[in-house]
Amino acid sequence: MTKFITTITLLFISIAINAQVNDSIFKEKAEKELKAEFPSFRMVNLEYTQTGKSDFSSQLFDEDFQTGTLKNIKTVNLGINLPVYKKKKLTVTTSLNYKFNEFEFSDLQNIATIPSFQQNNLITFHNFSTALSATYFSTLFKKPIIYNTSIIADGNQEGFERIKGLVGFSFILKRTDRVTMTLGAIAFVDPTAQIPFFPTFTYNYKFKNSVWDFDFIMPQRILFRRPIGNKGRISIGSMLNSNGFYVNIDNPNFPAVAEYSQLEINSGLIYEHQLSKNFIATFKGGISSFVSSRLTEKAQPNSDYFYKNEQTAKGYFNVGISFNPTPKKK
Repeated sequence: MTKFITTITLLFISIAINAQVNDSIFKEKAEKELKAEFPSFRMVNLEYTQTGKSDFSSQLFDEDFQTGTLKNIKTVNLGINLPVYKKKKLTVTTSLNYKFNEFEFSDLQNIATIPSFQQNNLITFHNFSTALSATYFSTLFKKPIIYNTSIIADGNQEGFERIKGLVGFSFILKRTDRVTMTLGAIAFVDPTAQIPFFPTFTYNYKFKNSVWDFDFIMPQRILFRRPIGNKGRISIGSMLNSNGFYVNIDNPNFPAVAEYSQLEINSGLIYEHQLSKNFIATFKGGISSFVSSRLTEKAQPNSDYFYKNEQTAKGYFNVGISFNPTPKKK
């Protein structure tokens, strides 16, 4: 499942643009800022994430199900973005993504009073997706505005599962040398989305006589940032993170295919470093605070979940490397 991809796809509302709205430079600078702020927009992005130990408890059909310890969670994500059509105001991109999740449990105790499925101490999930996205740059009330729509097809090692979509827009309310404000909205064409529709607002403020800036994107992140030398940048703050995948259940009492979705807030440090002209490394670490998780039958509303769990806060680290080729000058 690729909710995290589709969320980021519309969270380009933090773009800091210096060009005139009737100039193609607007589009070029917007795309450059997207790739600088969000690694998933770069041509190739590879990330590895691991979390520490946490206690968990779960419920099945609103009854206590299992308790135990999550020893660790390992995630590998590979994304590839390739432009297929580019004009002055329109860009069409195709994306390919593979995600691997591994959950290791210990001290599992079944406390359910109803027949249930068996959960092993080590479970893994492989998920694949492909997307076709169109981004259109225009003006509204003489202000820059960006429209986006995406169609996503995904599945796992068992085969294709579903087609999803999203639509959204964002436009710049204010742009000065020190302040950038934007407003927009995102809607997911996906009944399983935990947040199917929400308005978006961003505020970026550069402190006077300082290298620091404050970057706020509702509801995705709040960061204080500063450059380190000529090739690095460090950020301190919190980011909303989502994860999801398909679950195949071999039990006639349950859906054959279900969808798992989880939200958490990662707080700590982020360091980005320009390794070379085309390669960027990212390091993240801190505390991951659980928000919610749900397991629903495939394509059913997220509110109709039959399983959920709760987890205590845990440490995490993330390392990633991206390839972002510099376009040749015409």
